[in-house]
Amino acid sequence: MLPWILGCGFIVSAFFQSCVSDELPEPVLPESCMDSIPTYEGSIKSIIDYSCAYSGCHLDGSAPGVYTSYNGLVSVVESGRLKEKVINLRGDPILGMPPEFSPEGRPKSLSQFELELIQCWLENNYPEK
Repeated sequence: MLPWILGCGFIVSAFFQSCVSDELPEPVLPESCMDSIPTYEGSIKSIIDYSCAYSGCHLDGSAPGVYTSYNGLVSVVESGRLKEKVINLRGDPILGMPPEFSPEGRPKSLSQFELELIQCWLENNYPEK
């Protein structure tokens, strides 16, 4: 009986270990990031408006923060939560943003290009204009 229990425990622990080690690589910044730094007004606002700032999410207080303006977003950026949720946890369907349970017609993930723009913006001190 003991060898059977130990064998099952080994199989279960191996299964859970493989689930925990799944990580997405951090997006690589495009060469163009070196030539042109995205700004909130020029590139990031449209991503936020479409992916985050809508009713039931970061528009009306249903989720933490109201992202209708640069000033509404900057505290989340400075705390590191935006990078954590959008870049680091992007593969997590619940904790990553935008989440998999986003309403119909709203993105459930960001494109690689959008991720690269946001990462470039964050790494260049998130300019407004």
